[in-house]
Amino acid sequence: MEEEREWVARVLHGDKEAYAHLVNKYKNKVYALLLGMGVAPQDAQDITQESFIKAYRHLATYNQDKKFSSWLYKIAANSCLDAWRKQRREILDEREEEYIETASPEHAYLHKEQAQELRKYIDHLPEKYRLVLVLRYIDDLSYKEIAEVLDLPLPTVQTHLHRAKKKLRDALCDTDAGGNLHEMYGV
Repeated sequence: MEEEREWVARVLHGDKEAYAHLVNKYKNKVYALLLGMGVAPQDAQDITQESFIKAYRHLATYNQDKKFSSWLYKIAANSCLDAWRKQRREILDEREEEYIETASPEHAYLHKEQAQELRKYIDHLPEKYRLVLVLRYIDDLSYKEIAEVLDLPLPTVQTHLHRAKKKLRDALCDTDAGGNLHEMYGV
């Protein structure tokens, strides 16, 4: 850990070669972490590179009482989650377009309105609940996979998911549209 502090201090004082040393030391470990999270090899390479860029930009915020590698792995895991969120939004948009193309205009309009309403409620959930909900029902990850991705104990994931569904259900029941959304999506 002391060695890491020295390398980080050198980077903060403008030594770019010191950062190259940190990249070389951890690039394979970050890449392996991402592969372990189920990321495709090409995407893992891109996210690894993006993670090192983010780490460099935010190095001044690194708490040197902690291990540099742990801080870097957290950045990589969050970058991975960001990529999944973006991909999820694209998939949802594609599914919605496919549905609209095959449904009657009235049914397609109603579906689009209800989907937007549901997304609005999901977006208002606290991040920790929204994240497990998305990973479970959009990305179709198991509880164990979610626990690994978020670095949380399995019971915590289960609790967050239960509370997310309850908050969503309560929010839906408090609105006129809630009944329709509840019937449509089963929350």
